[in-house]
Amino acid sequence: MNLKLEEQAYISESEKALAGQKIWKLFLHYAVPGVIGLLFVGIQSIVDGLMVGNFLGADALAGVSLILPCYSLAVALAVVVGIGSQTIVSISLGEKNYNKAQDAMTTGFIAVLLISLLFTIAMLVNPDALARLLGANDKLMPHAVGYIKGLVPFMPVLTTMFYSDFMIKAIGKPRYAMAITTSSVLLNVLFNWLFIKVWGFGTMGTGLATGVAFSLGAVFSYAIIFNAKNIISVSKGKFRFAYFREMLYNGSSEGLTEFAAGISTFLFNITLMKFVGENGVAAFTVINYVFFVGTTVFLGISDGIIPIISYNYGAQQIKRVKQAFFLGIRTNSIIGLFLFSILFFFSHPIITLFFSGSADQVVDLASHGAAIYAFAFLVSGFNILSSSFFTSLANAKLSVIIALLRGVVFLFAGIYILPRIWGVDGIWITIPLAEALTLLISFILVRRKLKSLGKAGI
Repeated sequence: MNLKLEEQAYISESEKALAGQKIWKLFLHYAVPGVIGLLFVGIQSIVDGLMVGNFLGADALAGVSLILPCYSLAVALAVVVGIGSQTIVSISLGEKNYNKAQDAMTTGFIAVLLISLLFTIAMLVNPDALARLLGANDKLMPHAVGYIKGLVPFMPVLTTMFYSDFMIKAIGKPRYAMAITTSSVLLNVLFNWLFIKVWGFGTMGTGLATGVAFSLGAVFSYAIIFNAKNIISVSKGKFRFAYFREMLYNGSSEGLTEFAAGISTFLFNITLMKFVGENGVAAFTVINYVFFVGTTVFLGISDGIIPIISYNYGAQQIKRVKQAFFLGIRTNSIIGLFLFSILFFFSHPIITLFFSGSADQVVDLASHGAAIYAFAFLVSGFNILSSSFFTSLANAKLSVIIALLRGVVFLFAGIYILPRIWGVDGIWITIPLAEALTLLISFILVRRKLKSLGKAGI
């Protein structure tokens, strides 16, 4: 594939920066746009919760929460293929193998589109049965079904937009990706207010708001990744099944994290319905919104250092690999301490933002749970960064182990055992305990890996 001179220069300058620029400057260039973009996504979830909780009530918020696992599973699909494709595209561009990069980008887009279409059809066949399967009772059913009907038809557009975000970053335009994401979130806030407060669409309105806002963002994303003037473009490549298998492997740990988030939300909702009822689900929904924002910051930082570590690992510059990793650790630790302090000491005023004065019981329950949840922020940043660290070294096996422990093994065991011992408090303790146990394993794995790299003389 022939390249224009300015494109060649751009790639050359990018490679020079990754190889020689100060790590903190690279960190700011790659991580900050990612954090801002993901943080806006987290804010969008909070705004959804604020508007649903205040305008429609706790039951509506609980109904929406029951359907969120479907949204998480759709996002997981985009994350798995997106990160997997980003890895192939980035490495191929570094190797100047533009045909492979081209076909990988196209393969990922087609795969996400087709799978999400099947996913959408399956969910819309019988939305009432889906809501019932996810735990909705007669009281929550109208809210849950309304959200399904509003959001699910947009799933193919949402997933392909999220995939496009990874591709825009892969071709060296992280600020474009950030601008599209933040604009979509701001539009979502506006549409939420219009559809829920002004036009009275109920929970279907919040689903529509998300779908319409991100569909508009998708238009701008497609304009970039389908642009035939770019180095690579979706419109010029071919589908390669072998590349699709490679994507699934490369993105498996990050996808597992998203998948586990959906499954764990389902398990928490079912358990809380059993122990507390609708108030428990509403309380957990708000806590999950707040926790999601903190986790989003950690993910933005961790994903932001992947290209830095990957390039320098390939260039056998272990000193720069360590510098990038430890900079990420220090950053996540400081942010984790800050988030813990905010949520632990100010849980009640934060929670009250989501409910009117008639929901005092839910506010008290959520405030108590949030104070316990806060301890997870002290350790989750290290676990998330460690998983990304192994992904950047193309070691999906160890990355999956960390993701599996924190998101499935310890969490599932905790939600099954702890509530039987401590009741509702056992539910709130599950996440912090799962993160703490995972920390012990991830610390050992990271330490061994860094030692082995040093002994190899890299």
